Amino acid sequence: MTRPQAPTLALNLGEQISKVLITQADAITITYKLAFGLDAMTPGPFRQDPPTAHELERAITVVEDALIPLAARIPAHELVTLHSPVPLAGELGSHELSRESIEQLFGQFAAMVEGDPLAAAHLPKGRHFAAVLLILREWMHHLDAKRVVVAE
Repeated sequence: MTRPQAPTLALNLGEQISKVLITQADAITITYKLAFGLDAMTPGPFRQDPPTAHELERAITVVEDALIPLAARIPAHELVTLHSPVPLAGELGSHELSRESIEQLFGQFAAMVEGDPLAAAHLPKGRHFAAVLLILREWMHHLDAKRVVVAE
């Protein structure tokens, strides 16, 4: 007897909106649009490179407000595949990362924007990188993904 295949999840980040694609075992794909993108993180995009701590906090709220209501419709998943217009694998150090690794990178980035210039000296300072890292961290935290694969 074969075991039913778990759904696959893809998070496609765009500039103004993003999408979640859930492909079920029967090959049917369900798509949800998310009301944020790399340039639409807050009531206005991040204005500085790197974003300020205040901009980062506001962006967390925007992403949480979009993800939390969606959580009930997202099946349990071990892995999410990330598609982003920003090249990431080199910046993140791998094509596959654990939730703990993403949390650590986000913590380093947050410490840097709060005034510790050495906390994330190896990470890009750009607003798009900040947006991707923030979205990914919130996804993994609130929707309980254990790992991410960066598709480039």
